[in-house]
Amino acid sequence: MTKIALPLCLIALAGALALPSAAHAQRADENAVKNSEDAFGTSIGQERTGIYTDRNTRGFSPLDAGNVRIDGIYFDQVSILAGRLRRDTAIRVGFSAIDFPFVAPTGVVDHHFRPFPTDSGNSITTALNFYGGHIDEWDFRVPLLDGHLGLTGGIANANFWQVDRAKSVSWGLTVRPILRIGGVEFAPYASAGEFAKNFAKPLAVVRDGYLPDQPPSGQYLGQNWASGHRLHQNFGATIKAKITDKLSLRGGYFYSVGDQLSNFSEIYQVVGPGGASNHFVFADPRHAIDSTSGEAQVALSLGNERFRHRFFAGYRFRDRQTETGGSHSILRFFDPNEPVIYGVSDPLDQPAFSFTPINAGRVRQSSLMLGYVGQLEGVGHLNIGIQKARYRARSLVGATGVTNRSRANPWLYNATLMIEITPKFSVYVASQRGLEDSGLAPENAANRNDQLPATKATQYEGGVRWDFGKGKLVVSAFQISKPYFTFDGANNFVERGQRRHRGLELSLTGHFGDRLDIVAGAVLMDPVVTGAALTGPDPVGKRPAGTPTLFGQLDANYRTDFLGGLVLTAGLNYTGKRAATARPVAHLGDQQLMLPGWMRVDLGLRQRFKLGKIDVSLRAVVQNVLNEKHWNVVAADVLIPEERRKLLLILTTDF
Repeated sequence: MTKIALPLCLIALAGALALPSAAHAQRADENAVKNSEDAFGTSIGQERTGIYTDRNTRGFSPLDAGNVRIDGIYFDQVSILAGRLRRDTAIRVGFSAIDFPFVAPTGVVDHHFRPFPTDSGNSITTALNFYGGHIDEWDFRVPLLDGHLGLTGGIANANFWQVDRAKSVSWGLTVRPILRIGGVEFAPYASAGEFAKNFAKPLAVVRDGYLPDQPPSGQYLGQNWASGHRLHQNFGATIKAKITDKLSLRGGYFYSVGDQLSNFSEIYQVVGPGGASNHFVFADPRHAIDSTSGEAQVALSLGNERFRHRFFAGYRFRDRQTETGGSHSILRFFDPNEPVIYGVSDPLDQPAFSFTPINAGRVRQSSLMLGYVGQLEGVGHLNIGIQKARYRARSLVGATGVTNRSRANPWLYNATLMIEITPKFSVYVASQRGLEDSGLAPENAANRNDQLPATKATQYEGGVRWDFGKGKLVVSAFQISKPYFTFDGANNFVERGQRRHRGLELSLTGHFGDRLDIVAGAVLMDPVVTGAALTGPDPVGKRPAGTPTLFGQLDANYRTDFLGGLVLTAGLNYTGKRAATARPVAHLGDQQLMLPGWMRVDLGLRQRFKLGKIDVSLRAVVQNVLNEKHWNVVAADVLIPEERRKLLLILTTDF
């Protein structure tokens, strides 16, 4: 454990011992389908619904772009934000972002922290994995001073195997006191943990256009010594204050750490039919990654019940430091006499690692912000924001001592107009321009894991919403334009053109009586690459790798009268065809390697019951019931097998 782990554990234990026996259900009530407001992405506990995630929204990653909020406050997230802190996470796009100040082009990952506890209690959740192992979570909540001081937090521990028998061992501790005095709520928090064992997940690199057979389920292809070790820590505080009846303050200060003590990457570069491969293993030295960030917003509220105005003024910042490079590599090229085949274990001896100097990068970014959100009852909403951003980046190349710098001072904006045609039918149009991060270079690049530069992104969107009483139907259209990063002739992952995603998305949520809940969504998209990279030296393909033309997900709950209310659950997930390679391939007729579409079917059940005064929830689900074999494109040219059929059991008790 880290130096702070023991104090956190003692605080958590003290909080638990202070709890009286009476309690009300908390985590046993978690149900993502029942509590989703739309089908654009909601995560509650270990459940998720919707077509978007923090890693994939309209074909981009809002997490990588830096569009993360904690209770609406800007946060530069570099490590896992513990579930003991979060009540739920929603993806904000379209109608769900209409009243959200300073929304971003690639959508917003909106974390909601657990609220002030009004009742004392504990929740214990155990999840059993079909492949072996378990995830255990304990949450506590206690009001220490009636209405003035509360304490939340918990502990998590995980020890399980994934579909390819890669093992993961981790733990985490969290504590968050909440203090309320007058109109002020102040809530500091501390969260720490580690991935003590995190074995490398072998990657299939298919840049030459050969698609290998998938390895048998449950067969680990990696090295038994290639176990990574990472720390994740998050500290900070939020404040919400009502200064006067019309003036309020919201702010936060955060420190996020994702130190990598050791890391391994294992790559099978498939160079011929039948899975013939070159085999590479990369070991990384210790890398420090951390970010300090925060935001302060002052809001002035004016008007009356019919015509409401909110004026915003704010400042946000981040200071991120990232270390990369210095890797040691083991290379075994294809030899017909001793072939390396993807899907067949190829054990290598662990060498004495000889690391080279690491690279050090630093990004400092800030924005001054002014905004207005207005609502005329029965007519519509208007949301306008403008930002003056300041961006400074510096990168020191460890091997040469050369320092590279970049800077930008752009004006950014967001504007949304929503009109209520009738009380149940609304339309909106919007546009945003933002300065967003571009993530990291993939593990198969010559500049692997390097922090890519921030770029300008522009989005135009519009849609309609129909509230039909028992549910809501939303249909939206969008276009996002960003610089396109892909491989150059030296296999560096760099900016080489423009990327444009045009799409049509649909969201249907319905709660029909006391029995049927439905969350259904789909996105039909035309992702294209434009610019000189299509026709110049070493041309790229017209489709960005990994982005499907069609994606849809349906989740449903149906409550029966059997056993006092057994709930049947079902999920359908369809991923359309998508490019696997960044470049056209000669032996494929100068076309990109394309992966076919596939459907995943999940079936399960949910049962609530009581053991004395204890609320209990049992969730059982069989994922990928048909045991379909398909690939997940994790980056350009990089594939890993999708998870095969598995059974997941989740037992939650509230007491």
